[in-house]
Amino acid sequence: MRYLRVFATVPLLLILFPAVLTAQKVNEDSLLKIISSGMPDTIRIDAMLVLANYQVKHKMKGPEGLKTLEDARALSISNNYLPGQIQVLLTSGNYYRSKNEWGKSLTAYNEMLALAPQLKNDSLKNRSLMMAYNNLGGIYNYNGDFNNSLGNRLKALEIAERTTPGNFENLGIIYLNIASDYRQLKIPARALEYLGRTSPFFEKLSSRLKMEYYYEYHENYLAADSAKSAKQLLVKLEDGLREFDLSDFQKKDYSLMLSRLSGNYAATYDKNYAAAIGYHQAALATAKELGSGNEITESMYNIGKTYLEDKNPTQAISYLQPAYDSSVSGNLKNLQLKIVQSLADAYLAAGNTAEANVYLKKAVGLKTEIYDTEKSKEINFLEARYQNQLREKEITELQLAGAEKELTIVKRNRMLFVGGIAAACLLLVLTLLYRSTRQKKIIAEKEQLLQGEQIRFLERQQQVVSLQSMINGQETERTRIAKDLHDGLGGLFSTIRMNFSTLQHENQELKNYPLFNTSYDMVNTAAEEVRRIAHNMMPEVLIRIGLVPAVQELCNSISAGKLLTATMQSYGMDTRLNPSSEIMLYRIIQELLNNIIKHAQATEAIVQFNREGNHLNVTVEDNGRGFDTVNSGSKTQMGLESVKSRVNYLNGTLSIDSEKEIGTTVMMVFLVNE
Repeated sequence: MRYLRVFATVPLLLILFPAVLTAQKVNEDSLLKIISSGMPDTIRIDAMLVLANYQVKHKMKGPEGLKTLEDARALSISNNYLPGQIQVLLTSGNYYRSKNEWGKSLTAYNEMLALAPQLKNDSLKNRSLMMAYNNLGGIYNYNGDFNNSLGNRLKALEIAERTTPGNFENLGIIYLNIASDYRQLKIPARALEYLGRTSPFFEKLSSRLKMEYYYEYHENYLAADSAKSAKQLLVKLEDGLREFDLSDFQKKDYSLMLSRLSGNYAATYDKNYAAAIGYHQAALATAKELGSGNEITESMYNIGKTYLEDKNPTQAISYLQPAYDSSVSGNLKNLQLKIVQSLADAYLAAGNTAEANVYLKKAVGLKTEIYDTEKSKEINFLEARYQNQLREKEITELQLAGAEKELTIVKRNRMLFVGGIAAACLLLVLTLLYRSTRQKKIIAEKEQLLQGEQIRFLERQQQVVSLQSMINGQETERTRIAKDLHDGLGGLFSTIRMNFSTLQHENQELKNYPLFNTSYDMVNTAAEEVRRIAHNMMPEVLIRIGLVPAVQELCNSISAGKLLTATMQSYGMDTRLNPSSEIMLYRIIQELLNNIIKHAQATEAIVQFNREGNHLNVTVEDNGRGFDTVNSGSKTQMGLESVKSRVNYLNGTLSIDSEKEIGTTVMMVFLVNE
């Protein structure tokens, strides 16, 4: 639904300079005169910021506005004017965010977080931090990373509740954003809890924010299977349209939203299709008044879908066909997919299988196209996050290098000072003797430590050798058993199946004996089970073409069971690893996925390989119930100990991050050789 999505991800309107709020009414000539005048630099900077905001938001001249922001930032840095620097970052971050340039937007907001603590004005400092966290949350929300979105918005909320508890509008926006994240994470109870926090001051919120709250309440009640409560919110939305102080556009916009929600409710919960069609017809009329092609298309789709649910395919097609044409011209891929699926169902219900097949083929093509587009967006966002992290790392390294340089200078000055005082030869001799004795002591201590380290190294090496022998023995035994199962029992079952087929061919009456048919089915099942066990013990695809295809096949096999949807992602895995490492990594992933199936109660799991040079990162993540990594049960510990021993065998590192009712992430890092 577009309403909440747009509202909940808009940055907080907490502009640092009041003049920016009236940017749409500025006089450009007056601002340019101030900028080029001999006035104090801080006044010129403020004028630049107002002008830049006007250029990027109202004149839609992004490059021109960005150039003004660059000039304002350079002047702010030269004057050490932190408020100006932060406002530049806020405006540029919001601009890049509106253009989906996630890397630049993330960089701007993160730089705000780094600069804000240096502000002397506590109020300005807290507002800056709150804006940065909330707007970072908006980026993650838009890109579907609701966990990171929630984390940033909770940080913004902590600042807002602590520093500006009386600013109800800002609190209301943040509570609404957090509720949206919890709903997307499928935790409607928590979403309703945060929506309820506005109860003491709900009447003080703006009219538009109240309407958004009614919508969010409605969606969360539906998610919580409380249809009766959700219906009451439709009444509140209707009352709000009559009573709240809304602009003409807002009234039409929310009227369209209410009609659509009412139509969906009538069709889904009341099964009153006539009423539902009436609501969607009203939504269509309002969409035409607004002149919104997207909303007109969606309204026609809703009418057609409702006619289809009411067993009236002819009427359904009369609305779905123009909706499809409109979605094509408007390039509305996701809506277009829903329309062609409904058209296929409608033509099939009308007995026109040829047309139904045409739209089914279009649906398949659209699914592939949408999937590729979404994956591309996801990869672009991940790349932006990665590049942003690299920049942060470079900044940190530069800061550390600067600190080390300063420390070196301090040490050098101290040594010069000591050297001047220690000019006397006797004192110098005594100092040298003292240092010589001290160095000998340090060397002796280091030698002792080195010997201890060597002993521990040998002990660890012995442990690795023992572990290697044990694991190699296990893999050899697995291979032998798998071969015996495949060649021995597998061949035997094949012979039995051939005998059954021969008997059935020679004596046709056997088909009428249930015992014969049951026995034949049991032999087939047993043969497949033997093949599956042999395959799990030593997958052919792992030996034949490598780790990544083997893990992909494992994920496909698990997903086919319907209990868990397992997906795999790989980056930089073009070259195979050595066979022993591939087998060990496959066993680790196999054990982790088995643990997820047995204990996590998850619906989704992701396996990710990310290789750069000789560094390999392996992540296994699920959305299950999580567990206490310190006090977990014995069964969980046994599975984890097996994983830890295999990770240690590969000289890797293992970290586990688990949060109850959120999920578990297992991260492993290895140094690998091809």
